[in-house]
Amino acid sequence: MKIIEVTKKDIITVNRALPLRKLLQKFKDFQASPLIPVVDNQNILIGVVYSENLLDLLRPQHTKLFRNIPFIEMDEDVFDLEPVPYMGDLIIVDDIMDSSFGTVNKDDSFEDAYKAMRMFKKESLPVVDNDNRIVGILGIFNIIWRMFKEKQIV
Repeated sequence: MKIIEVTKKDIITVNRALPLRKLLQKFKDFQASPLIPVVDNQNILIGVVYSENLLDLLRPQHTKLFRNIPFIEMDEDVFDLEPVPYMGDLIIVDDIMDSSFGTVNKDDSFEDAYKAMRMFKKESLPVVDNDNRIVGILGIFNIIWRMFKEKQIV
């Protein structure tokens, strides 16, 4: 079975020139941690914005160096900074997106997709076709649901 069967296809994409203010307004009603695909004019995936990228804007520069060190909590610092209001218009998606990111192919198996999520340490990944065009987003719960369904638990 291929992951395309459970991939969320109704997604919102953005372009790299979108200002931060408009990005935040676009995703303000998102209930889960958003994975924001950044595409070019041909719908080819060129980047991804995760919530960490957005939180990095509120963190002091030095804390970014320690983000992946276990047992160091730096998130309290996001409440101490005083961002300037006009940064919402000056910062664009291209400034904050990850251009090095993981994807899964629409024809991948559930096992391959799960391995990719573990390798990239992400609970959701963009799903692309063979031309690297975004076709959806696959979340870990999609895989969990499918595994329980195959075991006839749901």
